[in-house]
Amino acid sequence: MFSLKNKVVMVTGASAGIGYSCARIFAKSGAKLILAARRSAKIKKLAEGLAKKYKTESIVLELDVRDQKQVEEKINSLPAKWKKIQILVNNAGLSRGLDKLHEGQLLDWEEMIDTNIKGLLYVSR
Repeated sequence: MFSLKNKVVMVTGASAGIGYSCARIFAKSGAKLILAARRSAKIKKLAEGLAKKYKTESIVLELDVRDQKQVEEKINSLPAKWKKIQILVNNAGLSRGLDKLHEGQLLDWEEMIDTNIKGLLYVSR
């Protein structure tokens, strides 16, 4: 069976929902976590809880995946032993503008495209 022990796992959108749940599962499996989200207080609390419960080693990144420059800077500034990300859960995303298409707001669409498409690409790169 494949072991996740000491594998470096980056989870974007780790402050809630699927990302939060994935982080807990990886922590339970012994992985080292890079927890990334816009809401730093939530991911700090998550990291503290995982360290207490599972002895998980984590790095917390306050990160807005829509900001290409920030994504590059934060990932490039990781300590050497954390730079080889072995598993990426590229989960950050949002849903806006659920109105009928002809009633949709361009700003909602742009925010979703910037987060759900561009953000995914910036982190994956």
